[in-house]
Amino acid sequence: MGRENELMQKLETFISKYYKNSLLKGTIYFVASSLLFFLFVSFVEYFGNFGTTIRTILFWSFIILTLFVLWKWILIPLKGLYRIGDTLSQEEAAKIIGTHFTEVEDKLINLLQLSKLSNSENELINASIQQKSKQLSPIPFLKAIDFRENKQYLKYALVPVTILLLIFFSGNKNIVTKSSARIISHNTHFEPKAPFFFILENNHLQAVKGEDFMLKMHFEGEEIPAFAFVVVDGNKYRLKKEGALFSHLFKNPQKDLVFQFWANGFYSESMTLKIVPKPIIKSFSVQINYPSYTKLKDEHFSNKGNLRVPEGSEIQWKFETEHAENLFFQLDKKEKARPISAELFEIRKRVYQSSNYGLFVGGNKLDGDSIFYQLKVVPDAFPSIKLTEIIDSNDNYLRFFEGLIQDDYGFISLTFNYRTLGEESGDWVVEELTINNNNQQGFYHHWNLSSVNLNTGESLEYFFEVWDNDAINGSKSSRSKTMVYKSPTKEEHEQQIEDNNESLKTEIEDALDLAEEVQKKIEELERQLLEEKELSWEDKQKAQSLLENQKKLKEKVAEIQQQQSQNQEEENRFKQPNEELLKKQELLQELFENIMTEEMKEMMDELQKMMDEINKEQLQEMLEDMQQNDEDLEKELDRSLELFKQMELQQKLENTIQKLDELALKQEKLSEETQQKDTNKEGLKEQQEAIQEEFKNIQEELKKAEELNQELEEKQELPNMQSEEEQIREEIKKSLEQLEKNMKKKSSQSQKNAAQKMEEMSQKLQSSMQQSESDSASEDMATLRQILENLITLSLDQEMLLANITETNINSPQYTHYMQLQKKLQNDAQIIEDSLFALSKRQPQIKSIVNREINALNNSMEKAIDLMEERTSGKASERQQFAMTSANNLALLLSETLRQMQQQMSQQSDSESKKMCNKPNSTGGQSIKELKAMQEQLKKKMEQMMKNQKEQGDKGKGKKKMSKELAQMASQQEMIRKRMQEIREELSGDQQAKKTIDKMLKQMEETETDIINRNITQQTLLRQQEILSKLLEAEKAHREREQDKQRQSQEWLQDITNRLVNPFEEYQKEKEKQEELLRTIPPSLTPFYKNKVNEYFQNDGR
Repeated sequence: MGRENELMQKLETFISKYYKNSLLKGTIYFVASSLLFFLFVSFVEYFGNFGTTIRTILFWSFIILTLFVLWKWILIPLKGLYRIGDTLSQEEAAKIIGTHFTEVEDKLINLLQLSKLSNSENELINASIQQKSKQLSPIPFLKAIDFRENKQYLKYALVPVTILLLIFFSGNKNIVTKSSARIISHNTHFEPKAPFFFILENNHLQAVKGEDFMLKMHFEGEEIPAFAFVVVDGNKYRLKKEGALFSHLFKNPQKDLVFQFWANGFYSESMTLKIVPKPIIKSFSVQINYPSYTKLKDEHFSNKGNLRVPEGSEIQWKFETEHAENLFFQLDKKEKARPISAELFEIRKRVYQSSNYGLFVGGNKLDGDSIFYQLKVVPDAFPSIKLTEIIDSNDNYLRFFEGLIQDDYGFISLTFNYRTLGEESGDWVVEELTINNNNQQGFYHHWNLSSVNLNTGESLEYFFEVWDNDAINGSKSSRSKTMVYKSPTKEEHEQQIEDNNESLKTEIEDALDLAEEVQKKIEELERQLLEEKELSWEDKQKAQSLLENQKKLKEKVAEIQQQQSQNQEEENRFKQPNEELLKKQELLQELFENIMTEEMKEMMDELQKMMDEINKEQLQEMLEDMQQNDEDLEKELDRSLELFKQMELQQKLENTIQKLDELALKQEKLSEETQQKDTNKEGLKEQQEAIQEEFKNIQEELKKAEELNQELEEKQELPNMQSEEEQIREEIKKSLEQLEKNMKKKSSQSQKNAAQKMEEMSQKLQSSMQQSESDSASEDMATLRQILENLITLSLDQEMLLANITETNINSPQYTHYMQLQKKLQNDAQIIEDSLFALSKRQPQIKSIVNREINALNNSMEKAIDLMEERTSGKASERQQFAMTSANNLALLLSETLRQMQQQMSQQSDSESKKMCNKPNSTGGQSIKELKAMQEQLKKKMEQMMKNQKEQGDKGKGKKKMSKELAQMASQQEMIRKRMQEIREELSGDQQAKKTIDKMLKQMEETETDIINRNITQQTLLRQQEILSKLLEAEKAHREREQDKQRQSQEWLQDITNRLVNPFEEYQKEKEKQEELLRTIPPSLTPFYKNKVNEYFQNDGR
């Protein structure tokens, strides 16, 4: 049984080897057949270049044949090898073995048959099986199959393999590769191979969605086509040719594009242009928050990139994007915007300077375009100020300013600043001006330089300054141009006064010439009217011409009055004349103002109105009145000119005396310095030479005084100073020579002698002036008494004649006698008129009306004589009555004038050398200057006390000491206030000065209240500063008291000042009047009640 099994095992092994051999041979067949058919198909397709149908047949034929060979020669042996399905049976295997081993063919088959019967037959069969198995066991079945026999089939495989290798190594692999590729892609249409190649120029076939894409290609090969097309969606588009390059523009592509090139019937392979969406900014918004101080309303914009904003603005951008993953913002540096949501970004910036800013948007595959905008940051501009300065034509010290201030956003203040410039510059005085909130506004300011109290030779520097409201960089300021006023030096001021006086004298002389011309024309027209019966057109024209000349004369007189007022004000600007000269100036000013009366002006106006309808009689009457008025005017001009010359001489002499006194003091001081050993010789010499030069100027002044004296009708007796002048010159000369020789002691003595001579010279001049004035006053009073007696006699005689003539018949010889008496009285009146006019030229106390009355008296007497000759006794008596009235009026006027002259002469010694300002009063009170110094001292004490309060706090010891100081300060303030109250009473009718002092007194009371209540604050100190300013004004008012407050220049200035006052001030003034009585609380009240009063007013009376 064992041998049988062994035999069966050998048989199975044979079957396995059989299938392996079949598989090996099948593989060779499969390779050979597949390669051969592959080569066949490839060659057929390569040379045939079939269409899709044939290629499909070839493809599937190849597949079917390959599968058939695979099944038959590969899969079936494999199935048998692994005993899958129907395989080779043992009997079939025995037959195959039998073909190799013929001796065992039948035996092996019999054995297999017996093996099938062994289970049911007897042992005989088994024995037969064993026997046959034993016989067959030595036979090697496996040798029936020899693998080496398959070598003979390798030649079938080597043939196609060799062919492939030859094709590949020969460089013709395209025969196989391309044709096989076309067979594999049998459904794809393949064009015939072109004799050229389509070469794509673009590195990447990728375009941005919505953006044009330029497709570029060129040809390479043996034949280059002249034109080419691109095929898209079955449509052909001709390519644009530029040299060897062909191009086509795909406009606004929105999706992927599949395209081919076509040329000369050949297509390129299909290509695809990939379309990539571009990240973009769809829209954006800008919110601008302006700085609060600009008062601009915040703004919101959409899609506005270029911005113009004020410096310090906060800007918020919000960007809405598409296909964007991030967004970068670049201003000063590149930074990533903050994402708010998907494709929504935000960024905030506060900007201070101009720049370009950029936006950069990016996506996954592609970055978007960068966008740049301009950001214009407007810095806060400096404020601007435009200023026009107007100098009053009548008063050089009165300045008016008109200005315009501008800024981009507004102002915080506008100030007027000034200071004095002398040997030492003063502190800046800053005045705050009222402005509103407008960005552009005009302003007005007026300023009287007299309030600064400049001295000769000093300068005044002033400007306006405006501050803006810049909250980013801090308030900025701009100034107007700095203006400088330089007051004239002492010499320049004197020269200016001389020039003004000469100009005024020239104006008066011109007015006199014009008055004489008018008189001549009046007389000529009167004579012509006497010869004519009726008024002709030519007469009216002459009358009209006469009126025009009269108008010119009126204007001339007005100019003279104004110029005299200005001259007098300019003369007294830097120094105050003595009381006697001041009175003369006032009288002279009054004369100038009364040169032309209101009656003259009204008569001229009335005559002008009557010119069209006037008749001969009316014109004659008007001419008579005009002639009389012009005679009065001419006399007043002549008198004013003479008095002005006299006063000019007096001022010149007084100035010379003052200069001599000052020069004597300088010479005396230099004498003392010369005696000192350590003094510099050169310095002493320079000072002496300066004194020598000043004395030469004084000599020139004396010469000018002599020239002025020669211009007078009645010349004064001026002392001969030649001897004194020569002695002084010699002493000064000796002093210089001795200094040159370093003989200081002798030089000092010479200087001292010169000083004494100067003092003697000054005293001589002073005495001469006083003696001349005294003699002249005595003589003038005697003359006036005589004139007054003659006038009274004349009045009595006229009264007697008036009584007699009314009772006398006009045909009586006595009537003729009375006519002769009237002529004698007229001659006497003429003598009185001449004497009185001559006297009026020396005495300004004689009013202008005096000369007018005496002229009216003479005219009345002259008319009376004419009427008596015509035997019109009634009218003649009327004229005599007028003459008597004028004589009586004159007597009263002259009597009052005589009394004033006597009173002035008796008081002359008391008023001599007194000043109007800075002098003790009769009760020993302090001057305003002293009060001002005390007030400044009090202000300093207050400032020190405020400082101590901050340092010490509320220490008890300090409080006790402070109470004592407060009591002293309150007492001092009360004393100053009482003294100012006395000075107020001395100002008589100067209401403006009184108002200034009243305000000052009220402020002093408030200060007293603050001191007593221990309430010294910064406001108290500011009030003190205002009091000091008002003291300066009071000092000026006190210095100018008893001057005429109705001068034209002052009236005009007051009118301008009133028009410039804030209307609210009127209300304030009224309110202050009502509160004045309540506020005037004496300091003697207890602090408790004073505190209550203070609280009441601090709460505005509530």
